[in-house]
Amino acid sequence: MKPQDVDVLLRIMQIADAPQNLDAMQYVIFQFDFKDYEQFILECPPGSIRFNNFLRVAVFCDNLGVLVDGGGVDAETVFELYPIPWSKMEPIVMGMRRELTWPDLFDYFERLGKQYQKWWEPKAKKIKLPEAPKPEARPAMRPAARPTLVQATRLARPGIPVAARPGAGVVKPAAKPAPKPAAKRSKKAAKKKR
Repeated sequence: MKPQDVDVLLRIMQIADAPQNLDAMQYVIFQFDFKDYEQFILECPPGSIRFNNFLRVAVFCDNLGVLVDGGGVDAETVFELYPIPWSKMEPIVMGMRRELTWPDLFDYFERLGKQYQKWWEPKAKKIKLPEAPKPEARPAMRPAARPTLVQATRLARPGIPVAARPGAGVVKPAAKPAPKPAAKRSKKAAKKKR
């Protein structure tokens, strides 16, 4: 890899690892499950966090596609680092193209996604995934842990109540503070008191 290729790749990684981009990619990979554009727009209207997450991933992948198409970065290197969720996002992009009459919207993302599928299919056949443990071999499930403050604030959504943690709101009285020793008065303060 040439130094300029490494520099481009490091810049891409820096952009992808920005917290909002990381959150967006995690949303698309782990939670996004829309197959219908109209349903997506009803549940995730423009300006909503989920809509913005969708757009953020689509723009990032479209930009990656421009770099791959222009020879700025090697496609295989990109595929090893990032999943390209075109097949998951395609129905929504197609709906956007129809509604906006923008036939080439995210076209580099589409090309990159199709290349990714061709690259991934033979590789997936070679990879052996571990089998799930048998039910009797699984350890007993622990009760769910309380979310940390960071998790709770990330999971909180306006208008959706969050269940209280056990023991929340219970305040134990604090121990009474030790009495303060009487302060010595200065001679001037003693005279003023008289």
